Amino acid sequence: MTRTRGQVVDVAAAVAVLAVCAYAAQEAGQRSWWQWVMVCAVAAPVAVHRRWALPAAVVTLGASGAVLVDGVIPAYASPGLCAAVALTQYPAGARLPPSRSVPALAAGLGGAAALGLLWPAAPLVAAPAVAVPWLVGSLVRHRRAHAEQVFEERTARAVTEERLRIARDMHDTVAHSLSMIAMKASVARHVAAVRPEESMTALEVIETAGREALVEMRRAVGLLRADQEPATPSGDDEDLRALAGRAEQAGIRVTMTLDGETPPPAIRLVVYRIVQEALTNVVRHAQATGCTVSVEAGTESVTVRVVDDGNAAVAGGGTGHGLRGMRERITVYGGSLQAGPHAGGGFEVTALIPYRAPGRGGQP
Repeated sequence: MTRTRGQVVDVAAAVAVLAVCAYAAQEAGQRSWWQWVMVCAVAAPVAVHRRWALPAAVVTLGASGAVLVDGVIPAYASPGLCAAVALTQYPAGARLPPSRSVPALAAGLGGAAALGLLWPAAPLVAAPAVAVPWLVGSLVRHRRAHAEQVFEERTARAVTEERLRIARDMHDTVAHSLSMIAMKASVARHVAAVRPEESMTALEVIETAGREALVEMRRAVGLLRADQEPATPSGDDEDLRALAGRAEQAGIRVTMTLDGETPPPAIRLVVYRIVQEALTNVVRHAQATGCTVSVEAGTESVTVRVVDDGNAAVAGGGTGHGLRGMRERITVYGGSLQAGPHAGGGFEVTALIPYRAPGRGGQP
């Protein structure tokens, strides 16, 4: 819905600019078809300036200068031209790096200065129409970059703290289990001949402790691989809300809904990582102002849904490493991941994770 509303606004703005410029051209007595093509070239880029920021800015600048110089639109009717230039310069400054947007700005300022040769007062109007929207857009772009940097720094600190916590878990859990195994093995060896029932009890304790230690060891070793991130062991509601809080500190409004039963611990880890990666993509790529996070846990599976209100084309145009990592985590448990443009605008990530993986008899 947000994306569609933005497109409607852009088209309405283009129509308004076209109406003003066409009226001015009509009043000036223009009749040639190519003159009307030039008028349309001023307004049409306004309708697509979000998708093609640089071409829209360049075409509008060139067409605006041409209709003024050729007298298609008189100088006193230039507010419509200024509006078109301003509407196309802002996204150029906000969405493009300086290496691409500064040349368009320089061309616009150069054109404004050239108009001063015909109308001495023209640069006083044309130059602000070019520079002010570009500067505002550039400030917005810098703010987004800063918010992304803050989010990444906070995430990096959280990863460091998580690695330290895993090291503590290795000592407190795995080392404790191995010590118990060694002790009970010694007991079983000494009493095997005289008290076999006590030996069997010790072996049962060894089996249980060994399984627990193996699970912890596999989890810790797997998550400490160079190509993976360590998971948060709990992944409970408080941790998910902390992720939302970090995203909000980066400038993204997050609405979170947590419904249903509490998933098994291993599934909570997967849910946490999916939400974390999805929110990171929202901050980094989506150019969004808000998103919704929904976690619905049933008796056999949990569904995670993250929807933003940003630019779906930009959000889906990255390298895909984040989505690939989410899909790999989910596939281990026999789940599924869907990611793509949302029907109402923005980008959507939906994950379904069953509690029982295919071919397994119990919970993960």
